[in-house]
Amino acid sequence: MRAKILAVFLSFLSISLFGQIDQEYATRTAHLQVKSSNSVSEVEANNYQVYSNIDFEEKTISFVGLMSAWEFELGAIDRAFNSDRINLSDYPKFTYEGRLRGKTKFNKPGRYEINVLGNLYIGSYKRVTPATGVIYIKEDGTIDVESDFSFEIEPETLETVNKLMKERLPGIIPVDTETLGISRLIEINLFLTYTLQ
Repeated sequence: MRAKILAVFLSFLSISLFGQIDQEYATRTAHLQVKSSNSVSEVEANNYQVYSNIDFEEKTISFVGLMSAWEFELGAIDRAFNSDRINLSDYPKFTYEGRLRGKTKFNKPGRYEINVLGNLYIGSYKRVTPATGVIYIKEDGTIDVESDFSFEIEPETLETVNKLMKERLPGIIPVDTETLGISRLIEINLFLTYTLQ
């Protein structure tokens, strides 16, 4: 009998918690991971100082992070990125403003696949960037999200980046920047745990 009462109580609790999923959730410790490669090596950078929020009623998702918080796996690039030669005050942060697409209802614990379309801003640079991901709504009311924002850089943008590398990195990285280049494919993965605001 007690087991039945407990089961009824838990079902009411679940309804009260997840019947109100049309609310705003946020985190200040999202993890953004970027990977790319070139003719010399693979490059990986991580940023753990990313603020993000997701609003289920408005179907919006956004994140913002500091450019100065990037940690590169390759020490030479990390030192170069954080040196005076690269003026991060011109590009203090990056932001993404997106909207959840589709008619998925997030009204109970479970795994939900999502599609997002939005704008990625880095300084004055803006690009329309789609993303796919998975939302895990947990019994305790927290929400985990894993999302893939990978994209290919356009050839003209690649030329601009290579030009900037040649201007700002001479003598710091012991590789000829003429042949270093970067990959057009940029893998971006975002890992978040949201709590109700």
